[in-house]
Amino acid sequence: MRSRSSAVPPGRHGFTLIELLVVIAIIAILAAILFPVFARARENARKSTCQSNIKQLALGVLQYAQDYDEMTPRHCHQPASGDYYMWTGMVQPYVKSMDITRCPSNATAKNVARGCWGYGYNLSRVPAGVNVGVANRSLAEIEKPAGLLMICESGDGTAATAWLGYWTRETDTTDPSYLHPTGRHMEGSNVGFADGHVKWMRQSVIRETRGLWDSRYTQ
Repeated sequence: MRSRSSAVPPGRHGFTLIELLVVIAIIAILAAILFPVFARARENARKSTCQSNIKQLALGVLQYAQDYDEMTPRHCHQPASGDYYMWTGMVQPYVKSMDITRCPSNATAKNVARGCWGYGYNLSRVPAGVNVGVANRSLAEIEKPAGLLMICESGDGTAATAWLGYWTRETDTTDPSYLHPTGRHMEGSNVGFADGHVKWMRQSVIRETRGLWDSRYTQ
């Protein structure tokens, strides 16, 4: 009978230490190259979802206006009953789900049931409390709706501003009660305009372009 041998057959051998190190190095290099690509792809997917959210909200505002004599929703409405309704509540009948009030890239935003969301409505509050934005304005008053910002991603600020979800067109204020748009998507934000179209804009452009915020000014 032929006995079995534990010896490795000629021509076959295991990996050497150097070969293993080379393989590990190649894997590490590929991971370093591919992980940012995958991360960017995920962020682009979230960016697209965010754009869809804002599009639905913008169309909801316009549909509301069609039903209420061309007047856009107020930022906050308090009827005689004493209850108050935020703008998101007023457009709720015109959207599929209130889940769209939260940007998928904003991990800190609370849900709308708790009075907080990831998008702001252009109330454009100034120190004197004057509304020069789009909230509760007649569509006929807006000369260039394609150039007036209506909905944008609200930033992370104080509890009060996060709750309200508004921001200001003033860019030089240091008052913590003001809340600027945030560059949540690759140093930019998705913005919805008063004509219903949505696009991505660089954060610096949103903050510095006055005509985007104020219906009294045209671009």
